[in-house]
Amino acid sequence: MPCSVYFVSTLLHLFTATAIAGERNNEKAVLVFIDQPEGKVPQIFNLVQQWELSPFAEQHLFYGRLKGGLSKLKKRRQLFRDIKQLMERLQPTHIFVGNDRRIEFQYAMHIASSSGKRAVGHYMDEGTFTYVGRQASSGMGDVVVDNLLKKLFYGLWWKNPLTVGESAWISEIHVAFPELIDPRLRSKTVHCLSAQSFQSASLKQLSRMMLQENGVNEEQVRLLDVLITLPHESLFEKNNGYKEKILTLTAELKGNVAVKYHPRNSCEDALGLKQYGVELLPSSVSYEAILPLLKREVRIIGDVSSTLLLTRWLRPEIEAISYRNGTENSRFEQLFSDLGIQVR
Repeated sequence: MPCSVYFVSTLLHLFTATAIAGERNNEKAVLVFIDQPEGKVPQIFNLVQQWELSPFAEQHLFYGRLKGGLSKLKKRRQLFRDIKQLMERLQPTHIFVGNDRRIEFQYAMHIASSSGKRAVGHYMDEGTFTYVGRQASSGMGDVVVDNLLKKLFYGLWWKNPLTVGESAWISEIHVAFPELIDPRLRSKTVHCLSAQSFQSASLKQLSRMMLQENGVNEEQVRLLDVLITLPHESLFEKNNGYKEKILTLTAELKGNVAVKYHPRNSCEDALGLKQYGVELLPSSVSYEAILPLLKREVRIIGDVSSTLLLTRWLRPEIEAISYRNGTENSRFEQLFSDLGIQVR
């Protein structure tokens, strides 16, 4: 039986990988978590190991955010050895990833293609930057020097993508809105992701597991009138007025209003909103798990984020609104306009 490997580093990647693997049920599917903080097993990895309806025959965890100086180099060498061993055992014919700049994916493609049987590289839609483009580095010096250094350090297999999904390792891309993708991706074979595939029994089971694990019941989600989704906390540091903006926003809204932080924040309440009486949904609960349970009359309000794209794609009947944060970008605003997302 042919084998496909799915490298995921975010919950969006996991849900997309599950949707794709569910449709490719004539293959052995293997799930590999990458770019995870060293020292702690992610909650989602533990849940996946208990997931009865999982489409994945195996699951593996590789830490990518490593600690230490010289020890970090040793750990990275061990990471390469582990990936090499896994690829040689599985001999995958297809390898999927949500970020083709990740060294784990590129090295896996290198190993899988070294035996004379070239594996097919697939890019899975990672959200906003699939459509507005994202440069790997800024400035000609960075582009040239960074690329050369990585080739010297890692090997000639390293390829520097001009934008996410563009690297030479990628042959096929799986996206939600094919007509809106960055022009640099149009040379790839394009597949349109089916919203229906996200309604599978396996994904619904995983969603319920995630809600239960984080103490959220379905009724709590169904009763929401407004859900505000926040970006990564790094944006808060660039905008000193972010907290006041969110507090003003929550005060103006009526009904049951809740806020959900980005799942990769360092703490549960980075802006200290709870002390002002703001209801918080656990950041560790994936938005993908929440979205199917929301009533059609709910409003989703967010920064420039993939949650709004997901809303427009998977629940187009729900009103999606993007608020300005002081770092506006015409490309993002045009994309949101094309998708019918209000920008205020």
